[in-house]
Amino acid sequence: MPYVRKETVAGKTVEVEKYYTYKFKAKGVKRGEVRKSTSEEQEKINLKHAEKKLRIKINANYEEGDFHMISDYRKNERPLDRKEMREDADEFLRKLRKEYKKQGKELKYIHVMEIGSKGAMHHHWIINCIDTKILQKCWPKGRIKVFPLDETGQYGELAAYLIKQTSKTKELQSKKWSCSKNLITPEPDIEIISDREWFRNVPQPKKGYYIDKNSIQKGISEFTGYGYLRYTMIKISGIEVKKE
Repeated sequence: MPYVRKETVAGKTVEVEKYYTYKFKAKGVKRGEVRKSTSEEQEKINLKHAEKKLRIKINANYEEGDFHMISDYRKNERPLDRKEMREDADEFLRKLRKEYKKQGKELKYIHVMEIGSKGAMHHHWIINCIDTKILQKCWPKGRIKVFPLDETGQYGELAAYLIKQTSKTKELQSKKWSCSKNLITPEPDIEIISDREWFRNVPQPKKGYYIDKNSIQKGISEFTGYGYLRYTMIKISGIEVKKE
């Protein structure tokens, strides 16, 4: 009964997926009922995929001490439309690139635009570490709030938060986020496991890692009818892990 094992290494995290597919038929495994997803369900699926992509992107490119930054506007500085908001972001990036270059660094960013329920406009940025005074100097239109990333290397909650914000104001940007071209995009390692047993429903971490309990998802997909197991392993700080 072969199944697919997919592993994606992103910074300190390893995302694991185990599942059966149509391509590799699971002999002896009873297939559940299958149905077509509704448009609302498909939208939720799309958001989950977007969240996963963003989570992996953040985990692979940022670490403890880098920033999630929010830049807002004074009321008299608020842009009139999406175009002006985008122009403000571009101007900020131009200034910031110059500042990073002065320090011999290269700017790495992820950007999401947001309009709050009361009309307040915000920009969310994930950027590599630099002096916060420089960040404020490059954003003269309002305040900045800076939240340093923690030591875990698992920034899934931040990715989920940003996707939630960007999904509220889809008209702001054609994509759910934008980012610099110098970011790493990890490629998954896909292996077909030919095993007589169904894959274990209890995830086991590799040596030097622990399982993020909040990441565990398992069950039978109502859209494929086959079982799946997903979870994330996080590297334990201070432990050197040998590559297999």
